[in-house]
Formats: sequence, C-alpha cells, structure tokens
Amino acid sequence: MAKLVITLDGKVLKEVVLSKDRTTLGRRPYNDVVIDNLAVSGEHAVLLREAGDDGESFTIQDLGSTNGTYLNGASIKASPFREGDTVDIGKYSLRLLSDSRQSSFGPSRFGSNSTFGPSRFGNSGFGEAQNRAEDAGQTFKIKVLSGDAAGREIMLSKEQTTFGQRGVLVVSVTRKPRGYELVQVEGEKRAQVNGVSLGLMPVVLRSGDVINLTGVQLQFLAA
Repeated sequence: MAKLVITLDGKVLKEVVLSKDRTTLGRRPYNDVVIDNLAVSGEHAVLLREAGDDGESFTIQDLGSTNGTYLNGASIKASPFREGDTVDIGKYSLRLLSDSRQSSFGPSRFGSNSTFGPSRFGNSGFGEAQNRAEDAGQTFKIKVLSGDAAGREIMLSKEQTTFGQRGVLVVSVTRKPRGYELVQVEGEKRAQVNGVSLGLMPVVLRSGDVINLTGVQLQFLAA
C-alpha cells in the first residue's frame, strides 16, 4: 500500500499510509493530514485514489489554497501523483512511495565550495541501467566533471536516491525494471541531461549521459 512521507528541511516528520480513496490535507484539525503552518490553507489540497487492473493510482488536487500546491516544483491545480513524486505545501514536502520502499531524502548539497562524499551527500547519488532488463545487475558509477571534486568517482548501488540543495534544486533517481529514472522533485531551475532540461516525466539514464545540476557536471557511467 502506498504512503506519504512528510519532510521538513530534509527531516522525516511522519509517514501516512494512504488507505482512503480521499485524503484531505490542510491546516484545520479535521483534515486527514494536518499541517499546522500558517503558509498552509485550512483546506489546502486533496489526494484522490483510484483502484484499477494495474493497481492503485493517485491524483493531487489543489483546493483553491492561498499559497498554491507544487508538484515536482511546478504549480498545479490537479495532476496525476505517481510514486517518487513530491508535493510541496508551504515549507513541507510530501513524497509518494510504495510501502515497500524506504525514503532517502536528505538535505545534501554540493557546489563550488563543497566536497563530494558521504559527509555531504548522505544517501545521494546516481544510478544507471541500459533500457534492458539484463542490465539490472550491472554496476554503475558517477564521475564528477567540474567543481572542487572533479575527477572523483562514486560507485552506485542504492535502489532510490535523492540529491541536490533544498529550496534550490532536488532530483530523485529510482531503479526501475527498464533502468534508472531521473526526475526533478524540487526547484524552479531545471536540471539538464546532455544539455536538455528535465520535464515532468522521468528520463531513463544511459551510460555516458552528462547531468548538469546548478552548474556542477556529473557523468553517468558503467563501472
């Protein structure tokens, strides 16, 4: 069963199992998910669940809130809400995950004055698989092409990772049967893959892809 992972400044505050067909979010105490913050409207948004042959699907709908509802960094009125997507309401982030997945959202960041490693990235990183199921067992790495950490290489093994700078740009990488999918979950500026800005749909990474994240270039490679 799917769940919402609610975070503030990169810290997990609560996990809510989505067992109802209609889950309301807002500041008023009668909501299913209460977010007690003045930036959140009394009745801010609603999450609608539909069951189908392929499993359950979700739609997030803004209820005319004052400050708006943002899905993966873009303002929305109503939109499909898929696993791995993040909704921002005020300063809070709500991420949709299946109950079998573990969230790995941290305040990790990097830039011209940053170091690249576990002390800065936490659980962050990139993963890659070619668009074939037989590549699922292959090992991949990311190579830093620019910045103070240029030349560093990190082996990738996690199923799902996020990285970036909270409030600026955050992306998520999830290992799927067809490969590793990259999607931006926060930020007005868009990350780029091979010079092309990310849209709202996930991009399957391939060995050799170059990712630009707020000026830092990373290359995705088979190990």
